[in-house]
Amino acid sequence: MLFSVGCVWHLIYLCTARGRQFLRDMWPRISDGADLWNMLLHNLGRPESPPRFGRFSFVEKMEYWALIWGSVIMAGTGLFLWFDNVAVQYIPKGVLDVLLIIHFLEAVLATLAIAIWHFYFTVLRPGVYPGNPSWLTGKMPLEMHRHEHPAEYDAEDVDA
Repeated sequence: MLFSVGCVWHLIYLCTARGRQFLRDMWPRISDGADLWNMLLHNLGRPESPPRFGRFSFVEKMEYWALIWGSVIMAGTGLFLWFDNVAVQYIPKGVLDVLLIIHFLEAVLATLAIAIWHFYFTVLRPGVYPGNPSWLTGKMPLEMHRHEHPAEYDAEDVDA
């Protein structure tokens, strides 16, 4: 229930001016595919410098959209499972069994994504370790932000 309230709160936020800007910045672009490819090459030793990310990197965008997709799956299947006595009057029990499997596997996938992908990129990755304090304070230290999102400062450096 708390998760659903958080989802509704996020939808309300997306209706504000800041929320719409957040959604525009979070929307996947072709350049994100190029950034992914360049990051893979960088991790293999070519080129020397990693891609320069703006407000959100392809990693953050992938994580956000995976959260949205997972939320829709969990909420949709969860509602049927929560009200199974009502649902079974309209759909066969076999469908509820399939929804239960989908709900369970999505929960496993989400747990693994958090334990491996999210934990690495927000806590263990060099340059971030021992963690980004923004989850506590709501703000990222300026030097960490300049290191993680240098393209956001490119226009600022030209103006200076």
